[in-house]
Amino acid sequence: MPVVRDLATARAPGAAPRASLYESHYLTAVDPAGGRAIWLRHTSLKPPGRPARGTVWLTSFDRTAGAPVALRVTAAEPVADPGGAWSRSSLGTIGPGRASGKMAEASWELRWSAVGAEVRYLPARWLYDRRFPRSGGVALIPHTAVSGAITLPPVGDPPSGVDANAAVKLEGWDGMVGHNWGSEHLEHWVWAHAGGFGEDRADWVDLVLARIRLGPLLTPWLASGAACLDGRRHVAARRGRAELSREGERTRLTVPVAGREPLRLELTAPAAATVHWDYASPAGRGRQVEHSSVADAVLSLGQRRWTLDARASLEHGSPLQPA
Repeated sequence: MPVVRDLATARAPGAAPRASLYESHYLTAVDPAGGRAIWLRHTSLKPPGRPARGTVWLTSFDRTAGAPVALRVTAAEPVADPGGAWSRSSLGTIGPGRASGKMAEASWELRWSAVGAEVRYLPARWLYDRRFPRSGGVALIPHTAVSGAITLPPVGDPPSGVDANAAVKLEGWDGMVGHNWGSEHLEHWVWAHAGGFGEDRADWVDLVLARIRLGPLLTPWLASGAACLDGRRHVAARRGRAELSREGERTRLTVPVAGREPLRLELTAPAAATVHWDYASPAGRGRQVEHSSVADAVLSLGQRRWTLDARASLEHGSPLQPA
């Protein structure tokens, strides 16, 4: 049985020459007041027989300012050993407690501390880094406070008296940090996350629903993840039926919870506050992704109900359609 590596460690720098691999270390930070958020991703893509290349993705959401600002730049150099970080390139670094970088007129310096135990998306730790399943992920830090500053390139003509290059300051924004990797993307997935709610602002929810391809067949929706509500951690049950429906901007999830009634989540991601990306695949067809980090959400568990305005993340991923 292979040795199970730390779930935060980068896989791309040590990948075998013939391996296929994608990898992403990512951070989401949301203004506690709602309506503004940052989504930062450090990714690596390694086709068989070729070196891994790193790309940094930076998306800024502001529901009062029109469409998200979305930047994506690939580093000129191949991926190398990041040292004590998770990912490092000429564009920036992300690692334990800190992310910094500069690209395309944007720059950022962010910091956070670990809060709470990681949330593994696979049923057992030993399933990671195997030929099957082909994809795995983990919320390394399901909820934390993110602080720092980010400067974005100007978009359009700013109002009179407004500095277009002024830094956006993050002071205790609600964040999470994750890592996913594998030889292939999931066939279909939905990721939902929210944090910093409840009486002491320590509650969070982090759920992944996925459909996995097994030859010509697709599994039903499979749920993983967890939620911390009223100070108690609830884990998605492996038994029971997960349900997902989508109509326009609205997505509804029902996730079985061990020993409890199902966890229900209704999210609304306005089209104007949603970014669309194409994710390349190390082999085969890529994925089309819709993501908003400023979605509205209503969460319920039994008789308890939580409402979050413009403070939730919602992501849909599915195979790219032929042109």
